Amino acid sequence: MLPTRIKRKGSVNKAAALPLLFLFAQPLSAHATELYGQEFFQSPPRNISIHNSYSNAYQRSYPVISLELPADAGANLKRIALSQINGTEKWKWRGKDLSVYSGFYDMRKRGEKGLASLQSNDESGITEIIFSPSIKPGQIVSVVIPSINPRQGVYEWSASFYPESPSLPPSQTLGPVLRLDIYRSNIRF
Repeated sequence: MLPTRIKRKGSVNKAAALPLLFLFAQPLSAHATELYGQEFFQSPPRNISIHNSYSNAYQRSYPVISLELPADAGANLKRIALSQINGTEKWKWRGKDLSVYSGFYDMRKRGEKGLASLQSNDESGITEIIFSPSIKPGQIVSVVIPSINPRQGVYEWSASFYPESPSLPPSQTLGPVLRLDIYRSNIRF
């Protein structure tokens, strides 16, 4: 019985109602959303963070970027683009010996080398972490990037995430802004 406020005017178009009913009855799948041949994440990466093992200026360090790709992401994660938005100088990432491990940041964990590579574009200022193989939905990963800390200051990056796609995929820039503080060394003899 229909409520009194809703009155039926004429018959329902069954040909139009059946596909809509079928659409809503479909279970949620783990497929990426595609629009004009480009893939998007259904549920983007989350719990993104950056940690640094050492925070003194000009010291060798191992920044770790951790993230979770939700089980319902809908697409594999192929690459992360970092764009520095703040800092007293450009952070110089070392492109060799990146390692990846499963789980969130852990200072004592050692990753496996060869699962990610680093590409820097000096003109655009964007540094990309490219996973090979790509990260599957439901995984939590951390990438260790050997580096040398720059001079003291606050360094911040925005992060964009790209799904694995045969076409040129769009990015999704997400917060929070990744931030590292580098301090002046106070070693006096």
